[in-house]
Amino acid sequence: MKNWIIILTLLILFSCKKDELGPQCISCPKGSITSQNADVLIINEGNFGWGNGSLSLYKPSLKAVTNQIYSSANSNTPLGDVVQSAYQYNSKIYVVANNSSKIEVLDQNNFKSLGSITGLNSPRFLLPINATKAYVSDLYANAIQVVNLISNTITTSIPTNGWTEQMILHKDTVYVGDMTNNNLLIINPNSNNLVDSVKVGIQPNSIVKDKNDKLWILCSGGINISNPQLIRFNPQNRTIEATYTFPNIGDSPGNLKINGNKDELYFINNNVYKMDITASSLPSTPFITNNNNTFYGLGINPFDNEIYVADAIDYVQSGIVFRYNASGVLQHQFNVGIIPGNFLFIN
Repeated sequence: MKNWIIILTLLILFSCKKDELGPQCISCPKGSITSQNADVLIINEGNFGWGNGSLSLYKPSLKAVTNQIYSSANSNTPLGDVVQSAYQYNSKIYVVANNSSKIEVLDQNNFKSLGSITGLNSPRFLLPINATKAYVSDLYANAIQVVNLISNTITTSIPTNGWTEQMILHKDTVYVGDMTNNNLLIINPNSNNLVDSVKVGIQPNSIVKDKNDKLWILCSGGINISNPQLIRFNPQNRTIEATYTFPNIGDSPGNLKINGNKDELYFINNNVYKMDITASSLPSTPFITNNNNTFYGLGINPFDNEIYVADAIDYVQSGIVFRYNASGVLQHQFNVGIIPGNFLFIN
């Protein structure tokens, strides 16, 4: 949620034309509102305070996209304000609406609402722990909320003293990026206790796990506070094994992702970069160049390793998604909602 960028652009930009890049389906048929395996759900944040966040459903085999699927499936009800992320679990899709302080629970087959989890402060990401419990990270709550997935209620919280971002469950432990205190938080999900923390780089914004069960943490460095870092962490002995430091303090990498084989890392730093987990240094050449587009969101399809990149354009008009094959060749581009920021690959 880059509020300062959005506010500035709202003041100076209200429309602009976008040059088309590469192959595009000009008159794609409307996709079905029924989801199937291999569909791609695009999470469109919308503008802060405007309540125009939305979901788009893309069918790769048809090169067809349907926008506003939540609204269409739920009697034109708006989804919420700043739709941050989504997670698929037990035939449901949990959609986190940050500024609306809620999580919408949807039937994954038809996107009809099954209820809401409310009482949250400013939720960011949801992490299912088991069939009945999930964790929710938060921007302002100074805590991780523990949610009952059966009753859709908050049962307790875990104090964190700051903004928590992405989370990952590895074996019997949860690891959380602590953006305020620049820590990797380590939580026992059985007792819901914070058991340890490890100092990492400034603002750890994203975490992935590789095929060797190592965690990779991408730290943005803040706004010209320090050089960004990519860190490899060994959860077995809770030590940092390697630190890759970006050469420029003005860099602001984010959206760390990993491919289906868990051996190649991807991230956005203006352009899209790819890095093998065995590499001895950061990549210096972009894998996909932005061609003057505003690369904002990134997703790697775990089933075919295709790469989806979201272009927020001016943060006011509807965004564009570019779909590339695993070799980085553009396959398709299509219009979605306002500020596309995340992807969910349905299985």
